[in-house]
Amino acid sequence: MRIYKKILGVISALFEIIAAVFLCAMVLVIFYHVIMRYFFSLAPRWSEEVALQLMIWFCFIAMFLGVKQQAHISIEIFVSRLPKKVIYAVELFDKILIGVFGCVIFWSIIPYITRLSRNRLAATGWPVWIQFAAPCAAGILIFLAIVEQVIIQLKEGVKPLETEKQREVVNL
Repeated sequence: MRIYKKILGVISALFEIIAAVFLCAMVLVIFYHVIMRYFFSLAPRWSEEVALQLMIWFCFIAMFLGVKQQAHISIEIFVSRLPKKVIYAVELFDKILIGVFGCVIFWSIIPYITRLSRNRLAATGWPVWIQFAAPCAAGILIFLAIVEQVIIQLKEGVKPLETEKQREVVNL
């Protein structure tokens, strides 16, 4: 489990850097496009396509990172009032559903990648499968992150509410 956790941590850190680079590149490409279009009336054809590909990859990387870091929004007002064992079961079920979602993303995108493997994007000439590889990669990574979280939760078992914020919510 330590090796798995370490490998996933390295992958996560790598994708954080990639996401930051893609976001900066997307801003620069759009800035270049706007300057060329409005000041020189010479909008490059490739800029919209490149910005779109960067945005697609950035969004799916951010989805994985949100799952890995458990940073997504969750509404706990009802769940926090339940008994600890039920909270544990609900959280476990939630993680399993997210893992299934990652698998569904992965398996639903594979046919598109195989079908469109020979097609090219119009302006850049890049293969079309590049834009479908982002959700495919995110699906795999989401599943791997959830496997880690489920194993940790199963090892730890039912834990008492630890933070002051959680106690306040329960006492409402």
